[in-house]
Amino acid sequence: MSHLCSVLCVSYNHAKFAAAGLQSIYEQTYRNIEIIVLDDGSPDNSVEKIEAALAKSPFPTTFIKQENSGNVPANFNKVLDAASGEFVTMMSLDDLLMPDCIKDAVEVLSKDRNIVFAANTGHYEIDENGHRITDAIHLPLPANHPETAQDLIELEYRSLGSFYIQGQVFRRDALIAVGGFDDTMTGDDIVLRTRLFQHMVRHPELTFSLGNKIVLSYRKHGNNLHKNAFRQIKTIVQWAENYFPGRTYPDLFFLWLEHFIEQSIRQDRPEDIRKASDLSPQVAQFIQSYQKTWTYRRRNSKRKIRKLFGA
Repeated sequence: MSHLCSVLCVSYNHAKFAAAGLQSIYEQTYRNIEIIVLDDGSPDNSVEKIEAALAKSPFPTTFIKQENSGNVPANFNKVLDAASGEFVTMMSLDDLLMPDCIKDAVEVLSKDRNIVFAANTGHYEIDENGHRITDAIHLPLPANHPETAQDLIELEYRSLGSFYIQGQVFRRDALIAVGGFDDTMTGDDIVLRTRLFQHMVRHPELTFSLGNKIVLSYRKHGNNLHKNAFRQIKTIVQWAENYFPGRTYPDLFFLWLEHFIEQSIRQDRPEDIRKASDLSPQVAQFIQSYQKTWTYRRRNSKRKIRKLFGA
């Protein structure tokens, strides 16, 4: 009998996209699937759309409806707790899975119980209407492909991410062993991967498969969490302080932070810069130094002029 894979879906305000997201699960070439969906108190008609789409499911389904929590890690833990599959994959209902992503991963995992996850680095980006807006995108890997869990940790730290968790297949017992997502932190996928990689370092018999196939279409739209720049900065600070205490933040983070400062200036949101300064001494020191640069002063002067003339 084939291995059951639980597809864990979390949705918030995805009424426009949920049916397509679920349809991408229904079209999986792997057929031993259960679907568990959680709607986090969406104020649009997501619940109605999801219920209508689930009524057409060829697979067993569970639908969890709740008041809004805004806690993405806790929401994923709820669907993980409700899962019964040996394997799990995760997705947000505004995205789309490629048809073979589960089948290919389960084939790999079935060969060796010590393989904790089968993941791939490739994805497309699509717009609100499902039209592809990029060629294949592969998350950056070093010249030497990571071979150990410690390699993955270093890749995660330097690149602020190694692969999307959506469309990848994990052993459920491994996710349970690390306590799932940390619902006390802002971040979700980067925290889960780090917890899992560190668990694998402690258990060197555990291994992984990391390829470069396309497993996901990531939808770009107005409500993507990645567009919340302050949330991204806060996520990385919490993650770095918790899992890499004492290390200087990666160079890439400071590029993100510079972009965040400039965005805050353009949007006339100096309070966001002040909030970011309170996150950690490293962030505060960078912001203080950046505020002394000619670039910052020029941008800030332009902001004040625009504000003065109502532009």
